[in-house]
Amino acid sequence: MILLDTNVLIDLPDDDVLGEETLGASILSRAELEFGIRSARNDTLALARAQYLAALDRFIDWLPFGSDASRAYGFLAASMHRNGAKGRARKTDTFIAAQAYAARVPLMTRNVADFASISSLVHIVDPGRAGARDAT
Repeated sequence: MILLDTNVLIDLPDDDVLGEETLGASILSRAELEFGIRSARNDTLALARAQYLAALDRFIDWLPFGSDASRAYGFLAASMHRNGAKGRARKTDTFIAAQAYAARVPLMTRNVADFASISSLVHIVDPGRAGARDAT
């Protein structure tokens, strides 16, 4: 499995980038997408976003945020804090990275730089590097 960050879910890469991997995503990403529906600037955009999320629901395994992920979050956030990324440690991205860490799966994100301080702990994949999928 590969865990897709919210920014990847919004604009899925081509199949040649995703390969044959089982696709998963954090339930926290799903919450962010729900917010995107509710905060759309008009009903047409809200409907399009709702339809897109319904399509994602058919093929994405939504990972719950449980006790293993919460322990992993504490570990990763403390590591980020020690490495000088103090403000970043409390962002949703860190919670999502914790789920990847706890599940021992790679995290695909377009914000590779945001995870630099924990890239030795979480396998980060850049979807923009087709063929050379590793960002670390």
